[in-house]
Amino acid sequence: MISNYIQLSKALDLMDQLDDDGKPVKFQVKFVTANRKLKTGGEIIEIADGRKCVGKRRGEMVFDTRKSSQDPSAISRPPNHTANSTRNILLPNGGIRKVHIRLIIEFNNQKIFF
Repeated sequence: MISNYIQLSKALDLMDQLDDDGKPVKFQVKFVTANRKLKTGGEIIEIADGRKCVGKRRGEMVFDTRKSSQDPSAISRPPNHTANSTRNILLPNGGIRKVHIRLIIEFNNQKIFF
């Protein structure tokens, strides 16, 4: 029987992988929105061909290919993803969406468990 579940830590490891060109691999992710300040959310969003990215600098996409060293010139303001449990996802249309990792419910068509 093929498992339809994936552990969150394994999904985050897959999200961090790079392809042969040194760019992040594409993946499918489904998550729930939430905004505690505005007390809104509950919408389920699916991104079919997302990629992990840091953000934009001078109009160009910045992909984080660094492992543990912090390069202060790479981005203007550190996103603090580890402390905030978030990731930036590059959308197919070129936009960026910040996703809280605890709200991810599906990764590559597999349900997330903790």
